[in-house]
Amino acid sequence: MKLRLLDDSIRLRLSHSDVVAAEQQGIVEGRTCFPNGSTFTFVLATSSQGSAGASYAENRMVVSLPADEISTWANDDEAISLRGELKLVSGGRLKWLVEKDFQCLTDRPEEDQSDMFINPNLADS
Repeated sequence: MKLRLLDDSIRLRLSHSDVVAAEQQGIVEGRTCFPNGSTFTFVLATSSQGSAGASYAENRMVVSLPADEISTWANDDEAISLRGELKLVSGGRLKWLVEKDFQCLTDRPEEDQSDMFINPNLADS
């Protein structure tokens, strides 16, 4: 799973096996380790409340979505992403995007793309 943060927005890109794990096990985790020994963990999990949510505590960011929403998305070849917004205490909005990660259109020999979704534009390139 890949993570992209920009101001008040979160973007998670999931490989094929990540999508399967999200649907079947209800959780996918990624982590980044730092030289000082600390670890930042980012998670996509099914929601126990049945609605979208997001939290951050103790170096762990969690985006949670309803299990049925994840299942529908995971089993629809046409569905690329799930998105939404959550109200912040400040009055602003936290935007989130969860999407299937497609193979790149340009060759990247240093990157293993074997678990990525087939890019629908590959036939055009």
